[in-house]
Amino acid sequence: MEKRVLVKIDKDKTELTLREVLDRIKEIQDQHPEMDVFFDGDQYAICGRMRKSPE
Repeated sequence: MEKRVLVKIDKDKTELTLREVLDRIKEIQDQHPEMDVFFDGDQYAICGRMRKSPE
């Protein structure tokens, strides 16, 4: 499954708190229950990928 960047965060110019990032992840998960949503520290972004369907 390929991940997609959903929200890119400029780490040099952001004033977001960890709580705000976690709240945004929760909001995206609620809107898209078919996706795994997570923070990618290498890309400094909130990313998502489609969940694997049970076979």
